[in-house]
Amino acid sequence: MALPKAFWLLWCGQTVSRLGTLAPAFLVLYLEQNGLVAPGTTPLVVGLFGAGVVLSGLVGGAVADLIGPRRTIVAAQPFTAAMALLFAVADNVAALCALSLITGFLSAVDRPAGAGLISAIVPKEQFSKAYSLFLVGFNIGMSLSPVLSGFLLEVSPGALFVVWAVSSLLYAALVFAVPADPRARPADRPAGLAAALGSAARGIAEPFRTPVLVAFLLLTFLLACIYLQVNSALPLDMRDSGLTAGGIGFVLAVNAVLSVLLLPLVPRLVGGMRPHIPLILAAAFMAVGFGANVLADGMVSFTLATVVWTLGEVLWAPMSATFIADRAPAGRSGSYQGSYFFAWNAAFVVGSPAGLALAHAHGYGALWLSVLGLGCAVTLGFALLPRLTGFAKTPAPPSDHPHTAEELTRETR
Repeated sequence: MALPKAFWLLWCGQTVSRLGTLAPAFLVLYLEQNGLVAPGTTPLVVGLFGAGVVLSGLVGGAVADLIGPRRTIVAAQPFTAAMALLFAVADNVAALCALSLITGFLSAVDRPAGAGLISAIVPKEQFSKAYSLFLVGFNIGMSLSPVLSGFLLEVSPGALFVVWAVSSLLYAALVFAVPADPRARPADRPAGLAAALGSAARGIAEPFRTPVLVAFLLLTFLLACIYLQVNSALPLDMRDSGLTAGGIGFVLAVNAVLSVLLLPLVPRLVGGMRPHIPLILAAAFMAVGFGANVLADGMVSFTLATVVWTLGEVLWAPMSATFIADRAPAGRSGSYQGSYFFAWNAAFVVGSPAGLALAHAHGYGALWLSVLGLGCAVTLGFALLPRLTGFAKTPAPPSDHPHTAEELTRETR
């Protein structure tokens, strides 16, 4: 069954958005190249950007449930464009810190809304397929973004923020063409600001009250602590092992290419498996792949290890979102997906610094052996999920609003 036109509008929008969004690494280069902050202040700016990203998962999911995922995405983009343009002219440290926090938040606030919108416009049995393709677009945009950013940083640094703003507005325009979010019935609509905030707070807390989801989110955080070594300890270990910058780029490019090629195949490969089995396999591949770096000493061995943990990544990304989507009650898809992004993004604050600290104190060998041990524990944790309350999928009650997934599919083909 073909995916609806509405999905492809969302796909194109978020791909364009990721292509234009300025990565934190290039934000650092821009700030230091133009002498806008002292080197000692740079970690604070980057940390504030990361704090905004972490916060965006919970808030973005709750807002998506409150006003609708389409409205959330469209409404966020003009603010993103405005903040990006302000970055281009700001030269005060306090202003740059504030902008970093806000843009970090806005750069990721659409992600739970995007997953929630897919749930609304795609039949449930096609969610894994659609989300896998959605991640392909995400990876394409994120892979090409550093190339574009590097070019602009050399020829016209201010254009980095113009491109960011334009890509955000294009994202809004494409998602604006998606059929409107269903309007809540008067009986379901919060009466007043206090009631709306209370509803949002309950939505944020709800996933953390189900034992199986609490366990899933904790395991997600731990797995992210393993995976995010790719942004910190792994490149440094490759450098210390003699790889050039080009060699490190090649190894990481293998990950990007395999992700794009393999993600569309995942739903078919895992079809018929119990929902926790792909999670077990994903954790095992990541544990073995990152753990294998303890034996790596050159381009070939680092590449082979990367292939292994990439297999875990491509299994994990769509199937973890599917696991959440299958257990989200009607009207709470955004909040449930937001809890996932919160757990994953929290590892940026903990996992990467902890990995670097361990490597600096005891060597990279100790880090990779610790990662292997943690990965084995996470794998065992996923194997035990069926024993917890809430493991069974939440049946979706009949929809009371005028746009069901099936209707949206028909009217947007």
